[in-house]
Amino acid sequence: MKTMPVPLVIPAELRSKVAKVARRVKAKQSEVYRLAIRCGLAEAEKRLVSEADRLFPNIDPLPRDVLDRWYRSKASREWDELESAGTRAQSIPRFGE
Repeated sequence: MKTMPVPLVIPAELRSKVAKVARRVKAKQSEVYRLAIRCGLAEAEKRLVSEADRLFPNIDPLPRDVLDRWYRSKASREWDELESAGTRAQSIPRFGE
């Protein structure tokens, strides 16, 4: 397997956890890092992909009933009816004249 060193900034708390695991299982820390990446890669992908299509992934979307209440108030329905009536009343312009 071809390898390449990758510089990573790892928090001290995580480094100490990896060191404890490496001591307990009598393995190198690099092996623990590699195995942790292999085992957790699918979970990381699942979490990141679910947020990739959202514009602001750190903000939860509003529930559907809240959106309906905000955008479908009585005034909004009346405006929708008025707008559709105005659109129907317009004639198609003739550009050939």
